[in-house]
Amino acid sequence: MKTMRMPELQAFLDAARAALGTRGGEAQAVIDGVFARLAQPALHADVAPARLPAVAQLAPALAMARGAGAVMAGLADRFVALEPSLTWRRSARTAGHGAAFDEGYASAIVVGADGLERRDDVRIGINLMAPGLQFPDHDHPPAEIYLVLSGGEWRQEQREWWAPGSGGIVHNPPNITHAMRTTATPLLAIWFLLM
Repeated sequence: MKTMRMPELQAFLDAARAALGTRGGEAQAVIDGVFARLAQPALHADVAPARLPAVAQLAPALAMARGAGAVMAGLADRFVALEPSLTWRRSARTAGHGAAFDEGYASAIVVGADGLERRDDVRIGINLMAPGLQFPDHDHPPAEIYLVLSGGEWRQEQREWWAPGSGGIVHNPPNITHAMRTTATPLLAIWFLLM
């Protein structure tokens, strides 16, 4: 292991930062905190790439991102360059949700304890879901930002579902109950946790 960020990861992080832009408020504080910590690379780890059946949903999801303007298209391209290095996994939170969920959901850690860059101060990951699925209600202590690349809807607490659209963000304050679901299109989103 070495402390040097792989070029594909740096390009992806730069593109994600550009796509997040300036949002203001509490969401901006989380974004600024994440990228301030990322200014110093951490240990790079060679992880064993792995794919799951849900990865077949990447092409239509990335097409949606590319249709949302030059910034999102650039992020999609940087993700495509990074993706072969990722280890796609199922979520322990979704155990028992059935075969359709098992086949249609995948996540990958990009930065974090079990990611391409080993850190305990920031976690960045990717969620991918096929159409017609719902990730269950859950919560966690760290604040979270989702950067949406494709379709999908989000809910916080018992409020109404809403669709931020490609390039939109979702800010989940600490410990808020939240969920996400797909409709007729796949969901692809990058999430950022400030630990």
